[in-house]
Parts: sequence; C-alpha cells; structure tokens
Amino acid sequence: MSLTVSAEFLFSVLQQEKATGELQQLQQDFYIQADKYVASLSGKHRSEEDERQAENTKRMLASLLEKRKQKILLYIAYNKPLPASVPVEEEKLFNDIRGVLTKDDSITKISKMRITSDIPEVFTTEGRKIGPFRQGEVVEVSDSNDIEFIIKNKIGEIVA
Repeated sequence: MSLTVSAEFLFSVLQQEKATGELQQLQQDFYIQADKYVASLSGKHRSEEDERQAENTKRMLASLLEKRKQKILLYIAYNKPLPASVPVEEEKLFNDIRGVLTKDDSITKISKMRITSDIPEVFTTEGRKIGPFRQGEVVEVSDSNDIEFIIKNKIGEIVA
C-alpha cells in the first residue's frame, strides 16, 4: 500500500506526535514520500500561494522530525524498543546512537611503560593502587588515567 502524503496528513501526524509521549507508527518509506510531496510543491511556475504552502509543509516536516528524534533519544535512554513500524531512517538513527552508547569499553589499549625510579605501592588520585615498581622494570598498564598519573609524576615513560 503506497503512502499518500499531503499537508493535512503531515499536520495530523504532527499533532499525534505532540499529543503523546510515545513514538507513533509510520510507514518505512514515510520520509521518501514526504520529500517527494515537498518537491512537488516547489519549483518553477508556481504561484506565491504554492510557495507558501511548500514552506509551511517544510516547517511541519522539520518539526515532526525534531519531535521524533527527541522521542528516539528517550527510547534509547530508557532502553525501550522502537514501535514495529518506523521509517528506515529513524531505525538507522536509533541503532547508530545505541551502538555508540553501548560500545564495548572492555577492549582497552594496553601500554608498556618503563619505570624510571623505584616506588612503593601508591594510590592514584582516583584511589587505585599502583606499584610497587623497580627502576628499569617494564610493566603493562591498561587504564589511561594510570598511564597519565605515571607520566605526570615522572614514575615512568611509555615504551614504543
């Protein structure tokens, strides 16, 4: 079933989005059809009324998109799944943002450091213990804050 977009349709969808906190279901090709509709309103040999209608429609579409983006972010924040039927572009946005936020941070870069002086066990400013170390010892450090602490306090240097 093909979606027929009109100014009245966009207005009703926008009103539904504003009326509820839930993301309303839209067909997967909604934005493609909406863009085609806006393009059909603009162009040469159009009256001033047609141009006003095109500008109003663009504003409605922009407002709708902004409202739906806000809701998508809330869905991500509360770990809610999207409704069954949403436009492809919104599903991609949802998955991309969620992917960035849930990136596996367990994969950390391990740096080898050569200790430049003997030190007993010490506490970093974050309260973690490091050491004891002997001068010349090469150690692997995975926490970037610990690496920064060691370098800043001239305890060691990164080995290439």
